[in-house]
Amino acid sequence: MELGLRDAAVLVTGGSSGIGREAAIGYGREGAKVAITYNSQKDVAEGVAEEIEAAGGTAYVVPMDLNEPETIAAAVAAVISWWGGLDVVVGNAVNWGNAGFHERPVKIEDGTTDWWVPVMRANLEGNYHLVQQAAPALRQSEHGRLVLISTDLAERGMAGAWPYAAAKAGLHGLVASLQHDLGQDGVLVNVVMPGITLQNGEHHVIPKAALDQIATTFSARKLPDTTDVAAAILFLTSPRTTAIQGEILRVTGGHLLPA
Repeated sequence: MELGLRDAAVLVTGGSSGIGREAAIGYGREGAKVAITYNSQKDVAEGVAEEIEAAGGTAYVVPMDLNEPETIAAAVAAVISWWGGLDVVVGNAVNWGNAGFHERPVKIEDGTTDWWVPVMRANLEGNYHLVQQAAPALRQSEHGRLVLISTDLAERGMAGAWPYAAAKAGLHGLVASLQHDLGQDGVLVNVVMPGITLQNGEHHVIPKAALDQIATTFSARKLPDTTDVAAAILFLTSPRTTAIQGEILRVTGGHLLPA
């Protein structure tokens, strides 16, 4: 089914891997003009750009760092200038923090400012700056759409995830208010909330046997793949949707089943 995104001007932040990559290529299949941002791996982003164009879209690659507001402004301005406008923004870029999964503090009293502040500023303030810069162009679009990517950790939590979960939960409040602002000019704003997400059936941390066991604890009896999340993003940002506003679309595998 064509979603009506042909020639739409799209910006996907963090589009060089994972959910962002899958969404960007999906927009390419729809014939959209797709800009993706990268932080440090330009060569990887350029590879994704080739995939977008092979899928039928037009691609543009631009650097951006969520922790540096001036790079966000520059990236958005470059995309608007390159495409001549902006119809869709997907805030997917993420900052996981400066410690590995097993090295991060898991007790609040062990947390440090240099752990909390960059994660909060990137994932919450960074997306605030993204929306602020993109808003004028989205208002001028005939079908302006904005989706911010959250995480189910904002609701279920996890030891040691407090800065990341708090930042992503902040996006829920941001969108709740943005619908009253951008909505006045016809822009639809929503959140897509992934849970544990696989890529080609695999996870970069959790082993396959554990994934299979985890999947049985969810009511869908499977964990979502990046393709599932990308499909939700494309649908919410397409002209096919005209009245979904200020919502949180959960792509998590359903509810945890009772023990």
